[in-house]
Amino acid sequence: MSLTKRVLIFDLDGTLLDSMGPHSDVFCRMLWERHGVPESISRPIYVREMGKGPRPQFVAVLKARELMDDALADQLTADYWEVAEAFRPSLFPETIWTLESLRRQGHTLIISSGGRPEFVLRNTRSTGIEHLFRLVLGSDPGVRDMAKGPGHFRLIREALGLDAAELRIRGVFVGDGVYDMQVASDAGILAVGRLTGDNGETLRDAGADHLIESLRELEGLLEAL
Repeated sequence: MSLTKRVLIFDLDGTLLDSMGPHSDVFCRMLWERHGVPESISRPIYVREMGKGPRPQFVAVLKARELMDDALADQLTADYWEVAEAFRPSLFPETIWTLESLRRQGHTLIISSGGRPEFVLRNTRSTGIEHLFRLVLGSDPGVRDMAKGPGHFRLIREALGLDAAELRIRGVFVGDGVYDMQVASDAGILAVGRLTGDNGETLRDAGADHLIESLRELEGLLEAL
């Protein structure tokens, strides 16, 4: 049995919250209604860029359709958040049980999300999980270090008093998106991909070290490491 107390870094949407379906529907509908982009183009790009936040996802679609314009991307992003923030997501059934159990075992829990900080904080509070986390980090492109990836990892190291090598040893990133696996792999942090549909091969290709179908599998995985 592993005795290492881990730093467990969780993506939020699609990993702890059952929210990716409604969010992707809003994204695709906006692009179809406003710019005639078919879902066959927008949805695969949304999935490929998942974890980065909506603006990079909109930018990727606009570039693919040769519609790229910064002002347009900004407007789509602002309108997306207005709709998405009205949605009240629910936790996956096993989320609270798993998080409470991991915390009792002495692991440090952190959220690293591509969502706006106020949006992330609201959803962790409304679902009753905020108190389980040492840090709840959202992403703001206008603030240095406030973005999933190297910026968040730097904030985590500073908050926990760890150097990069220590975070590589103790860190585990759990997410459902390609970007989640990429940033973890690039940082040398163990990457655990949550399966949502048939995304297993995609997550493996992006750097996932392990795949799980349910958060309940995390305890057994950590014990085996």
